[in-house]
Amino acid sequence: MALHPDVSPMKSLSLWLAALSAALTPLLSPAASLQFKVTDREGQPVPDAVLEVQIPSAAVPRVPAPGQVTINQSKMKFVPRVTVVQPGTRVVFTNQDRWDHHVRGTLAGLAQMLDAVGFQFRLAGWADNKPIASSEVVFDKPGVTLLGCFLHSSMRGYVVVAETPWVAVTGADGVAVLDDLPSGAATVKLWQADEVAELAPVPVVLGPQPVVLSRQLSVVARRR
Repeated sequence: MALHPDVSPMKSLSLWLAALSAALTPLLSPAASLQFKVTDREGQPVPDAVLEVQIPSAAVPRVPAPGQVTINQSKMKFVPRVTVVQPGTRVVFTNQDRWDHHVRGTLAGLAQMLDAVGFQFRLAGWADNKPIASSEVVFDKPGVTLLGCFLHSSMRGYVVVAETPWVAVTGADGVAVLDDLPSGAATVKLWQADEVAELAPVPVVLGPQPVVLSRQLSVVARRR
């Protein structure tokens, strides 16, 4: 740093340290964490609920989301049942059963009620000495897509294209945990497949102390 003739070396050092501190403050801010537990109307834990934390800042997670994920059709189920992706993610569908399956993607909400199909294709059953049948779809817009199978009506899954990179899915205990969140004001949104009414977002302030929240649904979650 060049010294101005009217600035003493000590004052110049103080100014330099102040500028360095200001530059490093966002990097040194303690990471926040959020734990969210979801239960149904009967108080039972709800798995596969999607938690999104919307943060005004331009911060991004240290670990980027994958650009491609796989959803398997196995034992008459979509595995995983709920898949959360970022816009632009390529989703590969595979059929690991011995019999044929169909994949039908229907937009959730009003489009679902109108039976509007976003995409559909058929996957042949797996056979010895043959590659597993697969097909892929790119999900480029935020929202929820219901997955089904024309051949087996009991099969159901979901692809949630998140509006934020800060997202998690509840486990068997009904709990979702997000670490390394930026400190500051945020909004928490919750989605669950069986909850018909849209759940109101919850404002929170994230900081050095872990935030623990809970939400009880108005429905009894469907058991797989």
